[in-house]
Amino acid sequence: MLESMGKIEIYTQHLTTAIDFFQKDDQMQFNASLLLLINIGEQANRLSEEIKSRYSHIPFQQIRGIRNRVAHDYTGIDYELVFDIVNKDLTILKPRISDLLRAEIASGNFDIQELKAAQDSQFYKHIDFKSFAP
Repeated sequence: MLESMGKIEIYTQHLTTAIDFFQKDDQMQFNASLLLLINIGEQANRLSEEIKSRYSHIPFQQIRGIRNRVAHDYTGIDYELVFDIVNKDLTILKPRISDLLRAEIASGNFDIQELKAAQDSQFYKHIDFKSFAP
């Protein structure tokens, strides 16, 4: 989820209006962000019910709902809504997910080998792994 959020931040960092976001590079940033929102929802859904319950302040059901809305109404999705999500909601969500990960690592509930594998992967380039060091 954090990697997808980091990529969305990069794709939208210089875009100040919803219409700019929608039209930039023939909708490339918009479409990439939609795919990443789907991924965030998929990853949130993979978390255990125990984790979701423990971190009930994180709106996992809404995250999944956005995923479903984007995935099932791709061409009808409101670009202004998506712009608000990536500029407001993800700004709030990202530190909450970071805190969740930090807490789960500290409590020994997260596989450190999995964390190291992600850190060594070329895919995960937008995550500050140093902030999660056990």
